[in-house]
Order: sequence, then C-alpha cells, then structure tokens
Amino acid sequence: MRYDHYRVEDFVTDEYFIRWVKSPDAQSSAFWNSWSSQHPDKKEVIHRAKEIVQMLDIREIAPEEGKFLEVWEKVIERTDAKEPDTLSIYPDEIEGRKKISWVYKIAAAIAVTALAYIGFSLYEFQNNILITTSFGESRTLFLPDSTKVTLNANSSLRYTENTFNKDDREVWLDGEAFFAVVHKPDNRNFKVHTSELEVEVLGTKFDVNSRRGKTKVILEEGRVKLDMNRSKVGLPLVMQPGDFVEVSIASKTINRRSVDPQEYLAWRNNRLHFSSTPLKEIADLIEDNYGYEVVFADPEIAERKFTGSTSSEDLQELTTKLSRLFGLKISQEGNTISIDTVE
Repeated sequence: MRYDHYRVEDFVTDEYFIRWVKSPDAQSSAFWNSWSSQHPDKKEVIHRAKEIVQMLDIREIAPEEGKFLEVWEKVIERTDAKEPDTLSIYPDEIEGRKKISWVYKIAAAIAVTALAYIGFSLYEFQNNILITTSFGESRTLFLPDSTKVTLNANSSLRYTENTFNKDDREVWLDGEAFFAVVHKPDNRNFKVHTSELEVEVLGTKFDVNSRRGKTKVILEEGRVKLDMNRSKVGLPLVMQPGDFVEVSIASKTINRRSVDPQEYLAWRNNRLHFSSTPLKEIADLIEDNYGYEVVFADPEIAERKFTGSTSSEDLQELTTKLSRLFGLKISQEGNTISIDTVE
C-alpha cells in the first residue's frame, strides 16, 4: 500500500491525510483508523505528522503559483526567528482548485525540515513526555501534580513537565483516559486538550475518549467545563456528575444526556459493559482498542443491539457471546474479523 513506507514528511504533504486531520468525516476517519490499527509501528509517525499539520495550518486549497516566493519568505522568516511553535503558512484560496499543488508541497516539506531541526529539538528541551499504550493494553500513571491517569488501549498522552510548575496544568490526549485530578490549594486549573475541544477542571474524576473525529466526556465526580472553540459547535458547557457529552466536528453536533458513569468506566477494571449498544459501535471499539478490522457481511447485522458485560482482556469471550446470542458466524483471518449470519 502507498502509505506503508511513508515518513513524517510524506504524511504532512499528502492531501488525503491533511483533509482527515483538518476536516475528518466518516469515510476518512474509518480509513485512517483502520490503517493505523493495521500498522501499530506507525503510531508515533502518525502522531507527529498530525501535530505538524495542525501547527502549520496547512489548507486544502493550493496557493497561486506566483505566491510561492511569499510562502518561502514566511518559512525563512519564521525559521530565522526560531519560532517553530508559531510557524504557519497562509496561502490565498482559489475557487475551484481542490488539490495541493507541487509548489505548496515543496513549501510544506521545507517547513517540515525546519521543524525537524528546530521544533523537535525544542520538544526535547521542554521535557515533553509522551506515554502510549498498544492494542489491548491499559496503563496507570501519575502526573507531576499527583493526578492519577488510567490510559486505555491504543491511546497516547502528552504533557510538558515545565507546565505543571507554572499557571495551568495541561495534557494532550489522543484516545481514551480516565483522570482523577488532584485539587491544588492555589486553584490552578487542569486542562485536557483533544482535537475537538478542551476540558477544564479544578478537581474531579472524568473520562475523555477522543477517537474517529469525536470527543466523548463522561463526568463521574465534580464539575468540568468544555470549551468548544476548537470544534466551533457551541458555547462553553458546564457538566454535572452523570453527564455524557459527545462533540463531533464533522457533523457539528453536541449530544448531551444523563448516564450511569460506571457503564462507561468499567474498562478501568478490565470489564466492558454494553447497554443496547449497536454491534457497529462494538465493532468500532474492537478496531480502536484491539487493532482488528471488523467486516459485516450484511449491514443489518451491524444495527443489532447488545446488552451485557464481558472481560476486556479476552476478546474471544465477547465474540463468543455475540455469536451465541445473535446466531452469528464470527471468524478471524489475520487482522480481520468477519461477522455473518449462520446459514
């Protein structure tokens, strides 16, 4: 496949990858999540490429050919000024052109080179810490302020130690994690950043799941404020215990309802709880947390709903229950799980 040997600089100049990072939709999210699941060795490469695309503000519309020197000068100015954290390129938008031109790809590649030399050295200098989990693995850790974090499978958490010694405590999450935030006497905030929104708290217990172009937040204790500026789908929202909020950039929607938090937080105790959950959602969970691609022989099967509990450490226990309950034939070949009705 064309992406198998891609490096960071290849991804940040790829039109389809950029469109997914900037404007994810159901199709692109399904493709890239599936591809990432099948290539766990590329997880760090994908993570760095996404950060660079977001930092550079790369757009889908190409600049005019005559604007190349202007783009180049911006790169040189920012590079000479050693401001990798503010390095951006703002091309003029041209109606009707939908592909990134070779000129813009060159400019983006130059910017990546500059970042590789300056940005990543700054990354190390600032003591950035990146914690990741593989498929089927969860991990518990303590942040410098003693906040307890349980990181779910196929997830990553990034933070800078220096940040915890200043004003706000901040972390960046890709995937799912449960936070038990320690309240500080000086009332310093704690912020969790995802691609869709910012979760701001003082002292509380909550779960954040950021996957497939959506961020879900489940509040167990305390209060949190969700800043929607990044997703541009609504005003800041204050959650109460038992609230479930799902924010989607693609559909520009906010879904809020009251739930039993324990049904969503059971994964911390190596359990999975489902309540009238469509098999399509369970398939998404299997792909995200275990790295398998799930294929339904009939779309009708994906709409069936399952209520029950199973071990998160034994995927076969879940597939066996689904098979017996719905009369399904569930088989695995390589990295693919196929689901069909029994003939």
